[in-house]
Amino acid sequence: MTTPPETNPNYHYLGLAGARPILTNASEETYANLVTTLGADNGNGAIMCIHGGVGLGKTFAVNLHLDELAPHTTLRIKVSSAKIQALRASLYNKLGLPGEAPANSTRCETMIKSALSEGPRVLVVDEAQWLDTRTFEFIRELWDDEETRLSVVLVGAETTYQKIKNRPALDSRILIWQRYKPLTPTEVLTTIPQYHPVWTHTPPDDLLWIDDLACHGNFRQWAKITYLLQEAMNTPPHPEYSRDLVAAVFSRLDPTTRR
Repeated sequence: MTTPPETNPNYHYLGLAGARPILTNASEETYANLVTTLGADNGNGAIMCIHGGVGLGKTFAVNLHLDELAPHTTLRIKVSSAKIQALRASLYNKLGLPGEAPANSTRCETMIKSALSEGPRVLVVDEAQWLDTRTFEFIRELWDDEETRLSVVLVGAETTYQKIKNRPALDSRILIWQRYKPLTPTEVLTTIPQYHPVWTHTPPDDLLWIDDLACHGNFRQWAKITYLLQEAMNTPPHPEYSRDLVAAVFSRLDPTTRR
């Protein structure tokens, strides 16, 4: 993969108009890791885990690449509860099974496993740091089942790593680990001008100044500043880019930010 596809739907934070999908070093690594995970065991799939600080682009990269690699077989679940009942119900609905998820756990899990046995699937569990022990075990059981052809992508905050390491049965089944880190200053200079038109002609010193004061290599922070800066520039009297305008945006994000 050499160029990013257009994103549809818009996975950018806040649905940022004009934002482009950018292949960072981390997202290119994610693409390669997904290819390996989906192709493992003659296409039966493996388990991988992506972890790191919030706002670094983990979920964006997974969604973007799976739109290319497995557009019709990916089941995306964003965890809203640590309890297994919530995950079961979400998965039941994502599989398009009839009616409400059965209250009887054995019957519900049997129906889910039966649906997963019909063909290859990719299960993406986002915010995996919130899962409890029984829920992690349920995911492992789904993958272990001899009838399912399931690839699993666990995406979570930094604490996800240790939570899984504390569960040896699941940990031993993770084929690939990937840790996301903030963009380096060099990456900021190469990716942010491509990320959105408002930064195309921004002096490099300004980009580093913005990153040092407010973004710290975090894509979500860059998205917030881009959103507010674009809004300011599109509002009469339509001011042009300047450090003073960026400083005004800083004050909206965090009034205590030093300048």
